[in-house]
Amino acid sequence: MTATTDLDVQRHAQESVELVPPDSLTAEHTGRWTFLVLEGAAFMMQAMHPVIAEIVGRYSAAFHGDPGGRAIRSVDSVLRWTYGGTEATAEGDRVRAMHQPITMKSAQTGKQLSALNPEAYQWVIATGYIVNAQAGRLLIGREFTDAEKRELLRDNRRLARLLHVPMRGYPESQQEMADYFEAMIDTLQGTPQALQLMRDLRTGKVDLPPSLPKILAPLARTVIRPALRLNYLSIVGLLDPRLREKLGVTWSAKEERELVRAYTLIRTAYRVLPDRLTYFPLAYHARKHHQCLEKMKQRQQKSFAYHLPAHSG
Repeated sequence: MTATTDLDVQRHAQESVELVPPDSLTAEHTGRWTFLVLEGAAFMMQAMHPVIAEIVGRYSAAFHGDPGGRAIRSVDSVLRWTYGGTEATAEGDRVRAMHQPITMKSAQTGKQLSALNPEAYQWVIATGYIVNAQAGRLLIGREFTDAEKRELLRDNRRLARLLHVPMRGYPESQQEMADYFEAMIDTLQGTPQALQLMRDLRTGKVDLPPSLPKILAPLARTVIRPALRLNYLSIVGLLDPRLREKLGVTWSAKEERELVRAYTLIRTAYRVLPDRLTYFPLAYHARKHHQCLEKMKQRQQKSFAYHLPAHSG
């Protein structure tokens, strides 16, 4: 049986796959440029899972000379899940098929590890909800309401099914997600991979493009220093205090104020700037496509045909 056919069988065995609605909270916020920064907290929590840490430590470009490229490719994938339309399910199949052959023997336990380990694979997608639900104060200037969090979780579960995540035991409510997160705290560790990521964040380490002339490197590092600071604050600020402790970092009231001020400026810019400048291109065009269709529906309702009197003969 081919891999594609195998995926098709699994699709039929799963619940019906639903795409993220283009007018949802998830679609509104995932496509912003700051998504890349905030999702760093999710990636950090993933790197704290022992199974994920060992696998990405061996196979991920994030630890083998191309962290920037890895981040861009990951965001490309998430954007296709969210805004890709018919391409979304194909991307979900591709991601699952790409991870299927990745196996290794754990250097820590001697056990065989798989990139599709059910607990680890669930955790990767769950971190997306955990981070976004906690980021309301940054994204919209207040905490998300319970109704908004239910919507975010609804769409997170849609993405989980899209990516063939095992849904048995996957949280269905906010309380279940809170209980799930509490249960995961003891599993998460200050793994070598997570600690390396944190060291790079604290020191502001960044790999500049090889094509950049060496004479311009100091200037480039000076220019991007504020962005690196925002990256550090965004990631550490969204971590649970218990996870910060495992990573050996602290969080002060001064840093919280600095983080909130930065996102206050970002939200102001988002209100002033056109969407074309604040969204990734795919997200911008997908949202515009949806808005155009909705306007057509509204215009259609004005048609004389919709207002004919009922036939009385």
